[in-house]
Amino acid sequence: MPPTWNSLISFLSEITRKNSSSTVQCTHCGNRRAYTKWGCYRRYLFNDKLINIQRYRCDNDLCHRKTFSILPHAFLPIERASVCMLMFVLTLYEQGNSIAQIAKNTANTWPRIRRWIAKALSLRDWLKKEYGQTCPCFCRTADWFSFTRDFSWAFYPARCR
Repeated sequence: MPPTWNSLISFLSEITRKNSSSTVQCTHCGNRRAYTKWGCYRRYLFNDKLINIQRYRCDNDLCHRKTFSILPHAFLPIERASVCMLMFVLTLYEQGNSIAQIAKNTANTWPRIRRWIAKALSLRDWLKKEYGQTCPCFCRTADWFSFTRDFSWAFYPARCR
């Protein structure tokens, strides 16, 4: 039996809380030694609770990217939804549920569900091409840094320069 929306959100929030500390590494140059804590920002967990995300300044003189943050597993850069959430909504849609039904069952708006379905379709194609799978939600936490970097370069290249 597939998970419910609420159980998926609870699961993702718990994964994120447990994995909020990972190896610090510049997302652009890979520097692991020369960095400084540089403030933080707050981001909503998947259940609308806030957590702090630490920002860092890369002190590598050759790196033109000056600040970065390390997102815990299962956050995606820029996106409010995780890969699992996007694939869950896409699965519901492909099973014949209407956008209205999905919006009601997930307590989201119609426009958000439409955006998520569109993003999930392009993400699924990219995942199959790059990783040979459709949902890396449950990949090892150690691989999450590489995955989010690849995701950013594929979907938001202008922000990675």
